[in-house]
Amino acid sequence: MGGQGPSLLDAARAYTARGYRVVPIPPAQKAPRIKAWQNLRLDEPDLPAHFNCDPSSGNVGLLLGEPSGGLVNVDLDCDEAVDLSDDYLPPTPATTGRPSRPNSHRWYVSAGVATTKHRDPVTREMIVELRSTGAQTVIGPSVHPSGEPYDLLEAEPARVAGPLLAACVAALAEAVVRARHGQGARAGPPTPERGPTCGKRALPEDGVERRAAAYLDAMPPAVSGQGGHNATYAAATAMVHGFGLDAEAALRLLLGRYNPRCEPPWSEKELRHKVEDAASKPHDKPFGWLRDSGAD
Repeated sequence: MGGQGPSLLDAARAYTARGYRVVPIPPAQKAPRIKAWQNLRLDEPDLPAHFNCDPSSGNVGLLLGEPSGGLVNVDLDCDEAVDLSDDYLPPTPATTGRPSRPNSHRWYVSAGVATTKHRDPVTREMIVELRSTGAQTVIGPSVHPSGEPYDLLEAEPARVAGPLLAACVAALAEAVVRARHGQGARAGPPTPERGPTCGKRALPEDGVERRAAAYLDAMPPAVSGQGGHNATYAAATAMVHGFGLDAEAALRLLLGRYNPRCEPPWSEKELRHKVEDAASKPHDKPFGWLRDSGAD
């Protein structure tokens, strides 16, 4: 999709060939006008009836989540979110935007993750959105209402585990709120409320530990009589095997961020034993799979 740029129809065909479902959008607009567009499933033979060769004749959006094989979009709605995104979000070669908002959209494949919106608790302005099933995002060669062209989605999005991506987006929102309103400020609950939220403690400075802490904050706590041992072993495994943390770093995070939510809390000796087990036993997934933003 290089040269002078593809026509709207060529772009729709190229996206469809990659397994992404497209939706037609009126010229210089951002939202579909087709009734029940969330259920639209256009195949290649259907495209000429909805798109033509003139890019100015309309826009094209990508249906996100389940229709497009788990394709999701992180929409960075403010300058602070863009500036901090590399520190908090998993790396991906697939980023898009437009001339005045470069790199404001990051693309991933993350099956099962829910659409979630994070707003500033004071201004109620949007900070960042994680868009998945039921949502869409306008993409090049579409034209923004301002007249700016959108970038084409050409690179392949990184595959990232759903809980990790959701937790990292939540951590990014928290960082923006702290930058705006001080260290004691907290982002409001995401929408929908079932989305993950960050822990009450500040996230670590180290990049891998920060992502591990955000992931741990999204994991369910151990509750006695409800599979608590398995839940805690899974948390310890995520730290030492998924993120590749050493035993002391993993124990520190479990004691400070996970244990206070458990009912009842574990002793330090019990948690250390969980960490040692997780570090010594074999696992199905490769070492560092969460650290390296591996598959779900």
